Amino acid sequence: MSGTNLNRVRAKELVALLPGVHLRELQRLMNASFNTTRYHVYGLERDGEIVRSEEGGFSRLYPAGFEGQARNLFSVLHSKSTRQVLRALVDGGRMANSEISSAAGLPKSTVSEHTEMLCRTGLVTRTPLLGGGTVYEVKDASLVREALESFERNLLTVAADSFIDLWGF
Repeated sequence: MSGTNLNRVRAKELVALLPGVHLRELQRLMNASFNTTRYHVYGLERDGEIVRSEEGGFSRLYPAGFEGQARNLFSVLHSKSTRQVLRALVDGGRMANSEISSAAGLPKSTVSEHTEMLCRTGLVTRTPLLGGGTVYEVKDASLVREALESFERNLLTVAADSFIDLWGF
């Protein structure tokens, strides 16, 4: 592997494993300084090996070729609460906020925040009901189900979620 910087290789591999990872999270995963991480990310981006996108105040990183709905989907999967809301919708179909709250085990206010964000990304549709109320539904349930399963099987995600649960963040 002569001539290849291991930090650059690690950065590229981590982005491939965790599409939508943000720059600070990548820095922590690499156990490198922020400047080192940023240097390698800029090099990978310059060479067309990864794509960087500014989303919600974060620099999110994706493997080259990650576009459209896949990018929207993987950018939101980094939040455990968002994954719980998506899982409830994928498993339950059309659901009201209170039903999602019960299925996901989250407060209604948290569900409202995440469903709003999911509607903005185009992953979930909102349908007002005639008698009042609103129901939510995932647009492409099979795509979301497959992405959720892939993301939840990822060892880094499992480890991060376990750490967060342990320390109560």
